[in-house]
Amino acid sequence: MSGGGKGSSSYTAGYWYGVGLHMALCHGPVDAVTEIQVGERTAWAGVASSNTSVGIDQPTLFGGEEREGGITGTLDIMMGDATQTPNAYLQGKLGTAIPAFRGVLSVVWRGWVSAMNPYIKPWRFRVKRIPSAWYPAMADISGDANPAHIIRECLTNADWGMGYPASDIDDASFMVAANTLYSEGFGLSLLWDKESSIEDFILSVLKHVDGMLFVHPRSGQFTLKLARADYDPASLPIFSPSNVLRVEEFSRPSWGEVTNQVTVTYRDGATDKDASITVQDIAAVQINGGVVATSVSHPGISRAGLANRVAMRELKQLSSTLAKVTLVANRQASLINIGDAIKWSWPPYGITEMVLRVARIAYGELQNGAVRLECVQDVFALPQSVYSDPPPTDWSDPISLPAPCPAQDLYEVPYWQIVKDVVGEIPSILNDIDPTEGMIATLGARPSPDAISYRVLADDMATGQFKDRGFGIFAPTALTATDLPPTASAVTVPIASALDLDRVEIGGLAILDGEWMQVTAVDLATPSVILERGMLDTVPTTHASGSRIWFVDGFAHYVSPEYVVGESPSTKLLPKTGRGTLDESLSPAISLTIAQRFIRPYPPGNALINWQAYPAVISDALMIAWANRNRVQQTANLIKQTEGNLTPENGQTTTLRIFDENGTLCRVETDLIDTSYAWTSEATDCGRLQGHLRVEIESSRADTTNTYTSWQAQNIAFDRAGYGLQYGNYYGGL
Repeated sequence: MSGGGKGSSSYTAGYWYGVGLHMALCHGPVDAVTEIQVGERTAWAGVASSNTSVGIDQPTLFGGEEREGGITGTLDIMMGDATQTPNAYLQGKLGTAIPAFRGVLSVVWRGWVSAMNPYIKPWRFRVKRIPSAWYPAMADISGDANPAHIIRECLTNADWGMGYPASDIDDASFMVAANTLYSEGFGLSLLWDKESSIEDFILSVLKHVDGMLFVHPRSGQFTLKLARADYDPASLPIFSPSNVLRVEEFSRPSWGEVTNQVTVTYRDGATDKDASITVQDIAAVQINGGVVATSVSHPGISRAGLANRVAMRELKQLSSTLAKVTLVANRQASLINIGDAIKWSWPPYGITEMVLRVARIAYGELQNGAVRLECVQDVFALPQSVYSDPPPTDWSDPISLPAPCPAQDLYEVPYWQIVKDVVGEIPSILNDIDPTEGMIATLGARPSPDAISYRVLADDMATGQFKDRGFGIFAPTALTATDLPPTASAVTVPIASALDLDRVEIGGLAILDGEWMQVTAVDLATPSVILERGMLDTVPTTHASGSRIWFVDGFAHYVSPEYVVGESPSTKLLPKTGRGTLDESLSPAISLTIAQRFIRPYPPGNALINWQAYPAVISDALMIAWANRNRVQQTANLIKQTEGNLTPENGQTTTLRIFDENGTLCRVETDLIDTSYAWTSEATDCGRLQGHLRVEIESSRADTTNTYTSWQAQNIAFDRAGYGLQYGNYYGGL
């Protein structure tokens, strides 16, 4: 996404953001995934009823490139069945030793998720699962599940439910309830998660349908009963002074305690948003002299018509002055069950055959056979259950607090990057760059997987204060897992503790302890990388195991404006997550001293000692050879160490120094224009023949006012073959 005006170069207006996601949704398998919403907009709709891959191409879902882009990519839907195999994409990212995620409905996304805005919008999935293994004819109610089936599966499911055997269920009572709910069109769509116990979930279903679940005292089976007008009053058992020992409680609420307006909140299936319906008892409002309102949440209801019927049911219960009665009866009451309707007559209160619904029963003891019945007048069928506080949530915020970069680096930008990324190959612009100036660049490692970018603060040398210098993106990085000697050819480097290695660009540049290298291959499984040594203005050198590699291309943040030679600017990196940006006081500062890297000539390449690259031991007289390099010409392609001679820059020469085993300079040759040198005066220059030598080769370039030496110099140390015997007389005749 770029643009430009007349006389200007292109510029980046923003980025597309891509990501790989693995999202676990719920227990699986399910019947189907029918809709996917991203950012509350439908990205896909259909019926996916088995393991499949879905292509989603909605690049304008959030307004296209002018706003926040859209999503484009592939979604693997994994139902979680018993034969499911590991996902190939996850294996490619995490390795082959990953589970198949059976028993869980999950999805894997790979592709673009937004433009301009790096935040991932929320994903939502419409999933259908009807528990139809038992009594399938009544299981599906217009796309919702029969509540009787929901409760039965919660009781019997051995994986996530309570695990009771089917023999513990009174199927006859469940079938009667299922038939009633089916005829009423009373289906529910509910999600149970671990934030509530399964017992609370069952209670929620019972609250929706005005039902009761209890263990029958004689059969020992779970019994389901709905509070409905499903009885003949004439056939109900009568409790009166003939079988009631005493009345412990009889009360009615006053009109001031009566609710006359009920609002039912439900989840509209068409919009997948909360909706509400409010109903009033106008007569009760007038009697009360105002509205006394309450709200009831029934999230399992998905249709307005059903929500309206339930609202009227709740209003009827809450707006009536229903009697609450506690009776103590003789053993005739032992045949009564929870949810049964009875008739109660009590002449002292002027009551004749009031229909009560039994809410609780205490069946008595061996020494005292009296049965205690807690009842409410029939219209108020549900017991006044007391619910404990829900258990504490196990949820923790998945977005990390911002933390400092676990590693960071600061370097002076070489000529190559100035040309490629900053000013371009325009001679007039390059020639106008002040040779006393230098640009710096930052590299930062990602502190957490959800870290988005980092803000850069850098010294303002005029004020001595840190100033905002824009945002950088995290660079891939790793540690070497072995020692690395200098070598002219490409080398395989085992690595460890890698971050974002999958983002490394083949052919791009990397930095290892100041040596620049080219990445020719990346093996995520090993893991390892293959690197060409000593690129640009650097040379191969020794690196210890545990040294840090930075992968630079596309990840360096250039700090502007430039600094002047001798200045020592500092920078701070402040990582950013969805929860904010790291406080400046928590970020360590790093600094360097500007040393005119841009203007310096490149060092010689392809250094050979007796026609060997970086030998450990040589014999015979010393012959040194090298190849000239040219920073101005080396902008089209990266030049390897082993490549041949290039025409040097104007005024560029080579300086050669030879040191003995004590580090004493034995020989220096300056202003060399040839590409080889034969050392024939070793004994004279050093006072004797040496057993260990070090050769230093660097470039110099002079202009009208200054002489500039190369940023680095070739340093090659080696031993002489047979030194201990051939030249032993110099050490007292070994």
